[in-house]
Amino acid sequence: MRLALYGFGNVGRALARMILATGAGFTVTVLVTKRHGAVVYGGGIDLAAILAGTDLPRGNAPPIASLPADILVEMTPLEPRTGEPALSYIRDALNAGMHVVTANKGPIARAYRELDALATKNHRLLRFEATLADCLPVFTLRRAALPLAKISAIRGIVSSTNNHILTAATDGVPFVDALAEAQRLGIAEADPRNDLEGHDAAAKATVLANVLMDADLVPEDVKREPIDERAANAARAAARNGDRVRPLIEIARADGKVVASFGPRRLGPLDPLYAVDDFSMGLVFETDLAGRVVVQLHDPHVDQVAYAILTDLLEISAAGTMPRR
Repeated sequence: MRLALYGFGNVGRALARMILATGAGFTVTVLVTKRHGAVVYGGGIDLAAILAGTDLPRGNAPPIASLPADILVEMTPLEPRTGEPALSYIRDALNAGMHVVTANKGPIARAYRELDALATKNHRLLRFEATLADCLPVFTLRRAALPLAKISAIRGIVSSTNNHILTAATDGVPFVDALAEAQRLGIAEADPRNDLEGHDAAAKATVLANVLMDADLVPEDVKREPIDERAANAARAAARNGDRVRPLIEIARADGKVVASFGPRRLGPLDPLYAVDDFSMGLVFETDLAGRVVVQLHDPHVDQVAYAILTDLLEISAAGTMPRR
């Protein structure tokens, strides 16, 4: 199947390397970047040459509907307040008869129901495993292992940057140095305020609530507390007593509606999220049929985001839908 890659930063390049290394049956026919131009070649782009540093032609990409591609892979930076321009890219692709895989939580947080209905109407698949916690199994887990279970509450660590900062604080690492390390590794959002002020976590909590708990939230509904020097100081104080402070999202049903929050929370040693440290992430699902389900991803990096995208692509390929004409 033919892929149109929108965005070719750290994640896009990791995905390209992974496609080459695994021999996955995909041909990249479109590359679109914000700063370095775009290239469209129906015969298949030489990814090895691009990764080696070949410049892309300057200029704008043609309309999505005219692209020679079966799947749009959307990897542009998060814009948490509107989800644009990614939201329009996804709409246009679904309307043009393309499947969509996105790593961008903004459009899913803002317009999941609309986009899901649009995909269904056009007999296409919309997948977004990479929006939550790199390749931590969340939506695939729901489809494969929890199809009949009702999820009543979700708690978890879904921000590698914030978890790293609070973990580092207990080791005496200054706040600014811990943030700089996350940025150096390409893990922090392009605008670190998206992480530190909880916009990234609020978007993720919204996605979880709407997709898994049938809520109808927007990110502004999520109560946010920042991860700042005060939180780092709290982490140091908690460590002296054997506890830990973690950046948690918490989602639950209350008075007939779903409510969500994000902020630093103190955890004791018996909490299943106590040992989820540094860049690691984890989620706890409370369900009626399966009981408590806990999943954890240890110390992920950019390659794990790319892997989540690749697994979504493989699921679409395995579904047996006809390529776009």
